[in-house]
Amino acid sequence: MDFNKMLSVTRQSQFPAMLPAKQHDLDEKYSNLVVNVNLSLANLFRMIQDNAEKDLLLDAYCKCMRDFFAIANFKEWAYIMLMSDEDLNAIGEKWKSESLAMVYLSIQQQINSCYFKRQPQSLVHAWHMFLKLGLIDLEFDINEIENRFYQLYEE
Repeated sequence: MDFNKMLSVTRQSQFPAMLPAKQHDLDEKYSNLVVNVNLSLANLFRMIQDNAEKDLLLDAYCKCMRDFFAIANFKEWAYIMLMSDEDLNAIGEKWKSESLAMVYLSIQQQINSCYFKRQPQSLVHAWHMFLKLGLIDLEFDINEIENRFYQLYEE
């Protein structure tokens, strides 16, 4: 996957809508990006629970991926989202998760740890679990994810 290009596509897209607030400073923008990734992840897992069609799951997965990239771009952490082909292959060799509920809670915990403890490494852990979810548990192909991402977000 060309993560650099995907991060760039995300940078070019419109900043997502924000929750109502008295003031829209940088902290509020970051908070909203974290809320967005949490909500898109929750939506993805709701769709998994409802046995949604694969195409709908792929769209939801790409939406969540875009939200991960938006956080990384905003915080200037794009470099931590980059992965080599070897890194992706290592994820591809892992086993299916025994509990998707635990996967969801673990990803959420890492995202929230990134926000509340200001630890970018927690975003990396969440990102790796998210990639494993897509490649192993949901059985998406790397090219399938990348192509759909560009269809949805490249202008």
